[in-house]
Amino acid sequence: MGQFVVRSIEDHVIAGLKVKARLAGVPFEAFVRDTLRAAAPLSGSEKVSLIEEFKRQYGPIKPATPPEDILRDEREGR
Repeated sequence: MGQFVVRSIEDHVIAGLKVKARLAGVPFEAFVRDTLRAAAPLSGSEKVSLIEEFKRQYGPIKPATPPEDILRDEREGR
């Protein structure tokens, strides 16, 4: 597992997180870890933005095999 340090977090932010951790009945570190874990997955719109960014940088994605050939092969059981 990775580690990182976040600097320059305002004291009131840390205090608020500590209160939330205490109210949730979990250690501060576990609360922050769970909060980050919940925030990490990309939303649908973020995934779309990532694909659009990729297309702008590398051009449109062209499949190696045309989709109609793949469908034909599937139908014919190849």
